[in-house]
Amino acid sequence: MNKDEILSFYDDELNELGMTTRSEIHTKGFLHQVVHCWIIDEVDNEKWIYFQQRSYKKKDFPGLYDISAAGHVNIGEKAEVAVKRETQEEIGILIAPEKLRFIGSIREKMHLDNFYNNEICYVYLYAIDNPKFHIGHEVEKMVKISFDEFKKCILEGSENVVAFSEDSKSKIIIKSQEFCPHERDYLELVVDFIEKL
Repeated sequence: MNKDEILSFYDDELNELGMTTRSEIHTKGFLHQVVHCWIIDEVDNEKWIYFQQRSYKKKDFPGLYDISAAGHVNIGEKAEVAVKRETQEEIGILIAPEKLRFIGSIREKMHLDNFYNNEICYVYLYAIDNPKFHIGHEVEKMVKISFDEFKKCILEGSENVVAFSEDSKSKIIIKSQEFCPHERDYLELVVDFIEKL
């Protein structure tokens, strides 16, 4: 979570233009590369999606719920290497390459106050039975949401989402504004791919 890490930035054709700090990339809205890993589990023919609650100490979107694991692609790093690294660092899951499914890349652009997100997101699904998380310092906790509940939130815009603790013992109600913002097109892509699993 080093805010001054150095990252590459790109033009719209993904030609590398140079390198600068992460903070400048998000201040000026330079296009950069990130990876997203959605972790899926299936229990009794019901699909579940795991979400992380971001650490309250994070500069961006503290305490909000987001994709299972995500992060920036380092200079010269392949996306598949980055997604494995980020997933291990953030939530302690060692990815088996044969189970990792690349579902596509999508551009996300967002402007909030003095924060610009202009990203090419390399999106992966990872299906695993009964995952055992080992939470890193960037994450508060993991929760799971049924795929049907997630779909209802995305496609119908429900205000509240029913989630459960990792061990399914605690029920949690999460308000829609407690999720990190993502574009609807992006979330619909994820819904479509999970549906096909």
